[in-house]
Amino acid sequence: MDAQPGRVERLRRLKSAMAECDLSALVCVRNLDVLLVSGFCPVIGNAVAIVTDEPKVFLVVPEEARELAERGWADRIETYRLGSLDRLEDTPRELFALVESLLRPLADGLTRIGMEMGPVHLPAAYVSMNVYSAALRAELEHGFSRAQLAPADGLLASMRMRPTPWERERIRGACTMAGAAYRKGAAALRPQVPETNAVLPFRAAYAECATTHAHVARADSYFYCMSGSNAALAWAAFQQSRMTPLAAGVTVLVHCNAYADGYWTDLTRTYVLGAPGEELRRIFDAIARARDAALAAIRPGVRACDVDKAARDVLAAAGYGAAFKHPLGHGVGFTAIDHNEPPRIHPASRQLLEEDMVFNVEPGVYIDGFGGARDCNVVAVTGDGVELLSPFQQSPQEWCIPLS
Repeated sequence: MDAQPGRVERLRRLKSAMAECDLSALVCVRNLDVLLVSGFCPVIGNAVAIVTDEPKVFLVVPEEARELAERGWADRIETYRLGSLDRLEDTPRELFALVESLLRPLADGLTRIGMEMGPVHLPAAYVSMNVYSAALRAELEHGFSRAQLAPADGLLASMRMRPTPWERERIRGACTMAGAAYRKGAAALRPQVPETNAVLPFRAAYAECATTHAHVARADSYFYCMSGSNAALAWAAFQQSRMTPLAAGVTVLVHCNAYADGYWTDLTRTYVLGAPGEELRRIFDAIARARDAALAAIRPGVRACDVDKAARDVLAAAGYGAAFKHPLGHGVGFTAIDHNEPPRIHPASRQLLEEDMVFNVEPGVYIDGFGGARDCNVVAVTGDGVELLSPFQQSPQEWCIPLS
């Protein structure tokens, strides 16, 4: 992946935002923010990115991550050996020492250093994730006592909310691969297959797609299937596949969070094996119309709550208002499922949409004892409307899987 084309616009925006917040440097530890400022997504989180007010970008990463880090746009990369056989340590002292050594030549000009200080939802592309924000903050407070450490969470969130055209292309690419996986996976759905097994063709197809994209260094996907009455819970805290066998005539909700080089999707399609009954047909139709109403409402200057209302009104008119149990959407791209990631497309959010914002639109209906259905897409706000980044299986007819 050649990240250099993405560097100019991202650093231009960072320089402007840092000047507005009077920051002489920005230090990022969380993987989604390291990706934002450097074009490199840490594997297990033990990396630090520094942005100076020039701006220049410095990275400190484990030795084995150098090859991946070099695919980003950092001006300078320093590596360290993770772990020691000589001593037990809770924090990587060599990492912190390298960060201080990069900042030391700038010490006279460091008046305010921006850092992540608030709570955040981190996407995990590996089995574990290290976050050293608090420990590194203590180190910098001690080593650079004349500089004020200032929270940069708002600055970083506003940057993530509006991906650059280059970053949006990476998100679109992940959505495209997921679309191919959905098409192949849906064709393999059969009655009596457990939910846990039903997702395997989807994951295999995403992995296969990733191998055909030479610019992608790291990619993976997390597909979940919830069918029948299980799908009625798909609005809750997390998705989960169970051993429940699929059956004809009931909803088969397949949710996907997939990433390519750190850029994420948040997608859902709901299927039925065979012909849907009358109630399910009405639900599918209402969800499709709610999605279309939301898309028609999206443009710069529109309040987020009004986009939510456009979809919610359609579902309410169809008799499913109480069954739409979550907000319409949230920011996607640098993270996957985080309902707090802006822009929040929420009934109470009066935030105005801006060009380049990327988020999901996910109208759904969840009825206890019957099932649940959701259509979740990723969209980008354009100068005069919206671009659908996941333009696959958009019609209810495509959600019906014929039985052979």
